Amino acid sequence: MRTRRRPAARALALAATCAAGWLLTACSAVPGKPAAQAGHPAAGSASPAAPAIFCRASPRRDLRNTLLRTVPDSGQSEVLPLGVAPHGTSAYVATWTPAFSGVAELNLRTGSLQPIQRFGNPVTDQADGAANGHWLVWAETYSLDSLDDFTIYAWNASTGRLRKLGHSIAGRRGVPWPSPWHAPAVSRDYAAWAQGYGPGGLVEIRLADLRTGVVRTIRRGHVQPPFFDGRLLVWPESDSPGSLTTLHAYNISTHATASLPPALAAVHGTEFVVTDGTRTAYLSPNLNRLYYSPAQDKPARLVVRLTAGNAFADLAIAPGSLAWTTNRATYLANTSTGTFSRVTPRYGFATGSASVMLITDAPVTKSAHPVLPLHVVRPAMLAWASCRSHGDDLGG
Repeated sequence: MRTRRRPAARALALAATCAAGWLLTACSAVPGKPAAQAGHPAAGSASPAAPAIFCRASPRRDLRNTLLRTVPDSGQSEVLPLGVAPHGTSAYVATWTPAFSGVAELNLRTGSLQPIQRFGNPVTDQADGAANGHWLVWAETYSLDSLDDFTIYAWNASTGRLRKLGHSIAGRRGVPWPSPWHAPAVSRDYAAWAQGYGPGGLVEIRLADLRTGVVRTIRRGHVQPPFFDGRLLVWPESDSPGSLTTLHAYNISTHATASLPPALAAVHGTEFVVTDGTRTAYLSPNLNRLYYSPAQDKPARLVVRLTAGNAFADLAIAPGSLAWTTNRATYLANTSTGTFSRVTPRYGFATGSASVMLITDAPVTKSAHPVLPLHVVRPAMLAWASCRSHGDDLGG
């Protein structure tokens, strides 16, 4: 199996023999001191309500029918989603087909590909990235054994311009310093990523202005890959390798450090955090608890807890929905009702966006370029039952 930068894909390699189980938990808010932050809802302001628990239910007919449909040709070649175009009718992908291998725009209705950049070596080259608005940003790697040698690219969908933003840093012997395995983050006209720059796990956070191509280093030390939360760039950081991380924030508007909103203030020891600037979800350090907040001014609550021997592997967020992958399957939840359903036969992963949720099935067979059937879920088109009627139903 290919080494991938995408955290979700690691779930594909987990053993199928692990028994899976759920404990659905209602609990008090995660402890944490609220922090005032410009650009986030003020304390006491109106914000959406959230269910006290998430509860499992069998998929309704509309969701079942959606999952029966796949993007044309995704059942024939390897297609890895990187992000979704603003209109939600096409996705940006890394793909390996007989005619083209590289980064491309995929029409989700017809399955047609519009090449963006061809891989120099389809056998070894890979890509992982993210999209926001008209920007696609990705890291391109060149080895099946290591992801430390990479180049960061940005593509403007409005103009078609491709720009090289940066490259991994090598030591004196020409070997790239180890970097965290994670896709770049992108928001508005900015992108950010983490890359190694020295021995002992030293990593720096790079912030790029996509309009000008100017890249600056905003943090160095024992840091982990960053993510955007509105106008905040946020990253986990520890005092030394292996010690518990806490989150730190930088305001891209003021170019200064910033306080965390209450939804993020209690996050420790994890790099699994997703947010759309309003809703936030994250995993516990031991990867068996899922926390969710419906608004920036509300600390997150514990909504799903896995039984011993099971673990979360990834998170994704889209309008009105939240998806997660475990060592058994991928699940999709409605964040208004808290109801969730299993959406893959096994493993797989989800890719969130501002419009749709993409669900990728696990490969049926092992190969260098396995077929990964892709489904398009439009959360706004689905009906969900209330948790009240399914609170004791763990499904099958």
